[in-house]
Amino acid sequence: MNEIDEPCLELNEIIYHITGEFWKQAYYGLLTKQKTYESEPDIPAHQAVCELRKELKLLAKENKLKCTAFSHNEHFYVSLIPYPIYIGIERETGDFSISAPHISTRHFTHSEYKAGLKWIQDYINIDIKPLTEKTQAVREKFYLNTKSAEIVTVSIKALCNSILGKKSWKYKLHQTRLRSEIMFQVPDSTVYELEIYHKPFSNDASMLIDLLNNPREVKVVDNVSCAVVHCCEDEIKAMVENLRNLQEAAV
Repeated sequence: MNEIDEPCLELNEIIYHITGEFWKQAYYGLLTKQKTYESEPDIPAHQAVCELRKELKLLAKENKLKCTAFSHNEHFYVSLIPYPIYIGIERETGDFSISAPHISTRHFTHSEYKAGLKWIQDYINIDIKPLTEKTQAVREKFYLNTKSAEIVTVSIKALCNSILGKKSWKYKLHQTRLRSEIMFQVPDSTVYELEIYHKPFSNDASMLIDLLNNPREVKVVDNVSCAVVHCCEDEIKAMVENLRNLQEAAV
């Protein structure tokens, strides 16, 4: 199918979740490393502030970052560009905070200025290549443009009607741009829930056709899954009644 890059909110949500999980793990990694860094309890606050400001300039130079600084009232402010990483330092106490994209702001006392510098360097050292590769893989696995997605949804709807409808099996179909969810009941009253991604289906429809004709529990990662819905008898009855009402409304 011809692919034309178009905005896709559903795909963006998948990538947002992956990105959030990556940075959550990266943040935990930073916290773990912090446990190995010792503070300097005897250093005066004014000296710690001087050392921190000096070392921030060196750190920026070593990492080829632009360092900008200014003071306002009782604070010094330092920015490391282009990340950007922001450092706010209290003049009197020497306590400071570090803010960086994707992670929570971290607060340090003046005696922890070396740990703060390590925090910044460890953040800069985070390898985002695995994240970039994973998000690109997700795009390749799931992305369909609007036209292609429309063709797939119509095809799946037609299959449900020709297979499940022909068998007079009650079913419910919910579709988005990237996937379809099918809930249906077989003659022995078992209810199945089937989920299939549209991009794999566009390459090979045989798996869905087979599962609609011969439902069973199956899970193929990033492709299709089919499972028995385990509910109490009353819930099953309500579910079946809902399927019946939906099917009658569609006729």
